[in-house]
Amino acid sequence: MSVESKTKLEFSFELLKLRTRHPFGISYGSSSDSINVLLKMRFAEFEGFGEASPASYHSESPATVMTVLEEIRQKDLLGDDPFAIEEICRRMDKAIAGNYSAKSAVEMALQDLCGKIIGKPLYQILGLSGLDAPITDFTIGIDNLEVLERKTKEAVAEGFKVLKVKQGTNYDREIITCIAKHAADLPLRVDANGAWTPKQAVEMSKFLAEHNVQFIEQPLPKHAHLEEWRFVKEHSSLPVFADESCCRSNDVARLASVVDGVVVKLAKTGGISEAIRLIHTARAHNLKIMFGCMLESSIGISAAAQIASLVDYLDLDGAMLLSNDPFEGAVYSDGKMLPSELPGLGVRERKS
Repeated sequence: MSVESKTKLEFSFELLKLRTRHPFGISYGSSSDSINVLLKMRFAEFEGFGEASPASYHSESPATVMTVLEEIRQKDLLGDDPFAIEEICRRMDKAIAGNYSAKSAVEMALQDLCGKIIGKPLYQILGLSGLDAPITDFTIGIDNLEVLERKTKEAVAEGFKVLKVKQGTNYDREIITCIAKHAADLPLRVDANGAWTPKQAVEMSKFLAEHNVQFIEQPLPKHAHLEEWRFVKEHSSLPVFADESCCRSNDVARLASVVDGVVVKLAKTGGISEAIRLIHTARAHNLKIMFGCMLESSIGISAAAQIASLVDYLDLDGAMLLSNDPFEGAVYSDGKMLPSELPGLGVRERKS
């Protein structure tokens, strides 16, 4: 389908207030809601969706996202060609440092538009047809042991095949013991969100290795020294993955010798294009790759699902943790997060 070449790309944005099914606790704190930013981009008769999921530990907030998006509009950084995605991303990076969740929302919407113009899902346009994505896990956030027992039993009853367990308390071992007891047949993954010292990480790895845990995500603080990472990798009983410490493809080489894997998130990379670069860079360094998410609606999850077949592990449960997802797209089925067959990101507004 042809489109008029001089049609301008236009967009609007608004706060997207999401509520979780249960209070969601990590080492940084606990919350029952997440405030993201919804972006709607228009080109001719087409509309594309994007979502920014800012995190304070990456120096972003809903307010900074709104400011950056307004700056992108005021500086007219988009132009009139939705297929000029790489060039638009280059313009944004040149004009505005950091702020990758805001930039990710813009790129998501562009990818969605392009798919709708062509009439194909993004994964097909990218040549990823026929590839299977790995099973996605389901996250159990920090809470008291009674609530954790209830959450675990619910997750098992709902048929989840792998559980991810948040850590970063003074009762981390009790958390693992509780969840392992009530999900005895399920493999676990652990995410400390930077809460441990190197020695704590090594000691915990020995304990976790005895409780069906596959690997540890971000055991050390975001800005931990490379030698601290090296100490953990050399002494850990389990593989270690960098999340908050690895945001873009140029972070990979710095960390490659001191971790076993990296975690990709669209909110960290600035979009799908850079996420693919990070994945290929990690492959070149013989690292394992997990694709993760924030608390986000089906927009962000569906965008990630389009390229989920490129990685080893998935953590795309963000929308499943919500009680009020206003969109629908990728669908969870028998452990897999399957992309929609609709064009673009495969997302549409949920009918009330």
